[in-house]
Amino acid sequence: MNIQFQHANPRSGRESLILRFEGLLADQTVCVLVDAGADVDTTTLLDEDAGEYLTAICLTHAHLDHYQSLGANLDHGPPIYTGVDTARILEDVLETGREHHGLTRTEEVLDRLEPVATWMQIAPGLRVHPVPAGHTPGAIGFLFEVTDNDVRRTILVTGDFTTRRAAGYPGFALDLPVDVDTLVLTAATNDEFEPTLTDAIGTILERARAGSTVLATASGLTGVHIAYLLGHLTDQWDDQLPITLVGHAAKLYESLEYSIPNVTSVPEFTAPSDVLTAGGVTIAGPEVPVGGSSQRLFETILNDPGATLVQLTSGASDPLSSAACTTHHFTLSNHPTSDTIDAVVDAFAPIQTIITHQQGAAANQYKDKYASFVWATDDTDCYTVLDDAGWTPPPWVTDKTTRRVRAAATTNRSLLTNGSVKLECSLPTATRCDNVDLPAEGLDLEQLRARIPPQPEPQLSNGATETATTPAETNSEPQSPADTETAETQPIEQSLAAIDERLDRIESAVTTQELTAQVVDAGDGTILLRLEDPPEDLEHGQQLRVCLSDYGLDTDAVTDQ
Repeated sequence: MNIQFQHANPRSGRESLILRFEGLLADQTVCVLVDAGADVDTTTLLDEDAGEYLTAICLTHAHLDHYQSLGANLDHGPPIYTGVDTARILEDVLETGREHHGLTRTEEVLDRLEPVATWMQIAPGLRVHPVPAGHTPGAIGFLFEVTDNDVRRTILVTGDFTTRRAAGYPGFALDLPVDVDTLVLTAATNDEFEPTLTDAIGTILERARAGSTVLATASGLTGVHIAYLLGHLTDQWDDQLPITLVGHAAKLYESLEYSIPNVTSVPEFTAPSDVLTAGGVTIAGPEVPVGGSSQRLFETILNDPGATLVQLTSGASDPLSSAACTTHHFTLSNHPTSDTIDAVVDAFAPIQTIITHQQGAAANQYKDKYASFVWATDDTDCYTVLDDAGWTPPPWVTDKTTRRVRAAATTNRSLLTNGSVKLECSLPTATRCDNVDLPAEGLDLEQLRARIPPQPEPQLSNGATETATTPAETNSEPQSPADTETAETQPIEQSLAAIDERLDRIESAVTTQELTAQVVDAGDGTILLRLEDPPEDLEHGQQLRVCLSDYGLDTDAVTDQ
């Protein structure tokens, strides 16, 4: 058995990798491409004359930097293995990619898709199983099992991962019931994701609670993720916040069959006013509003001082900052902390660790950090990690480290197989969780509650709080239908009487035109009144005398003087 790896795009993201397996097929090397990011060209990386053919492509998730070159690497007719839910959304994803990023052969990509939920045989002696990866809805990693002459090795590819949940999808598990010989580790990190996410959600809620028209711009899957958090959080708070997903994000939401409280999906809209609302949140892409749905909507609120733009980017785009509306920007790169990277290596104690998605000093820091052979290369050379002589160390590793790592390696470390008999073990699935766990998503609920206090409960005309009681709470006998009807009718009659009283006071105080307005907190100490149906004779700069009711009404009386 001979196992090699090769970076497929070390200077264009370094998230794509080729795994080579010699000895499984006669006169042919089994080659598997994990992710197809920018500038991946297997026709130049593989040597057909030497029997190297692309046997399969494994796609971890539907972010552009991982699927961008799928259509350019189909010449050998490989199947494309990916998670079940990533496969469900890939048609919409590729359609957007074809329109905005020039992707090619998208129909052929869809024809070659093979969703995997359990073990999948790639070639004789090589099979793969998906594992949940957090990071984004539907993301997975891959566990490879290689067997040759009753010798078995395992390779765990994390892909982009987090141990956090992502819109209900489980995070990467550190307790897989297998021994991992080789760990292909995505080492991109973000130690500030959780506080940034909490701040972003808090800002969106604050602005919407103040009556602002809030436009949150994000990529498709991030938009779905934000809608999941906002919808479930406000539902837990009994806060009826209207959240509207539009365009590409709405299509992904529907394809993944989400049903989230307070969230409405609108894949296509005619007029921006159909999906924008004061005191509500509209989520659209792309993440910077320079095209697509988010641009159309941003143009509507651009000159509105009472509106808010919240840009949620991955860090690759420069946000807009010049507008009359209030603007905010948050970088939401959903990667693990540095401590989590260390925890993964400690948990699996691999013999070989291959660093991806980092380069230069960010990758080199791992070379001497762990008790394993750590590969942090920045070229497209093929490197052997296992051959007939055993585990191969990187050329820069000292003899002392080599002896230590080899001493720790055993002939057969895994529980997956015993000789030629496969012993199936229980591996976690990438299926979306039934329960909602917002702290597991990375939200600080205590901080959000302190920042955004509960809405005051409605008051009755006598100043009492309107609450419902049950017979058990009042220690009384069950009410008769007549009593129940009376109990239900009294609060309604009291409320109607209070409304009549307030209207009478308004009518006596206002002798000219009455208008309805909504209070908008524009920030920086500026309070605006948004008129619902302004008269045509109102002009910019005109001075008005505004009479505000003292009776807790949501409407304001406005008189022109």
